[in-house]
Amino acid sequence: MNSVNGPTSPQLAKIASRILAGSFLFEDLDPELLEQLSSQATVKRLEDGQLLFEKGAPADGLYAVEAGKVRISSVSETGKEIVLNVLAPGAVFGEIALLDGEPRTATARAVGPTRTLFISRDDFFEIFDREAPLRRHITALLCRRLRWVSDLLEDANFLDLTARLIKRILWLAERHGGPDPEGIRIALPLSQQELGLMLGVTREAVNKKLRELEKQGMITRRDGRLVIKDSDGLKQLLADAIKN
Repeated sequence: MNSVNGPTSPQLAKIASRILAGSFLFEDLDPELLEQLSSQATVKRLEDGQLLFEKGAPADGLYAVEAGKVRISSVSETGKEIVLNVLAPGAVFGEIALLDGEPRTATARAVGPTRTLFISRDDFFEIFDREAPLRRHITALLCRRLRWVSDLLEDANFLDLTARLIKRILWLAERHGGPDPEGIRIALPLSQQELGLMLGVTREAVNKKLRELEKQGMITRRDGRLVIKDSDGLKQLLADAIKN
């Protein structure tokens, strides 16, 4: 892993400020506080598949994706990998271990050539300890993450694969969707294997369900991206599955 250390350049600080301001964790912070945080950022560059940090590793700081993608996953004792999230540029992550100082709760690995921004734990807490607005934002983040984990547990226990896949597609559309002549295009490229890992099933199982949704006219696949053709139809299928 290569990192750029030393004083943060004005250009890097500007990039870091833009990324932090775009995250819900820091979006409403005073520009002066954002500048303080951004001035502490350094760059870490990774090759495709390179490990950023491993589950159980010591907490070192806060990360943000500048370019590329980062896959957040966990591996069971039997070796089965579950992908918890795939983070696109602008995503801020690593906040749990940053705050409590305990080992990392998941593994982070680059998907394609990737650049991340990094703020060390010591630098972060120097600002955190004196700024109440930052502490309030962190509290809101943790509450939102707790709700998200609770939703994942409910989905795994109460929804079948079709419903879980639809819910994940709609979730991805909210965060990475954009206008398309046929509907909503999910800009984040995700393979069927990555979708399967997110849902805890095989690539073949995901492929089968995607084909079914295509036959129903709900989605299409183009240039490695998913396009939602009938958003209302997907929402109705999900509502029916939840009701049943």
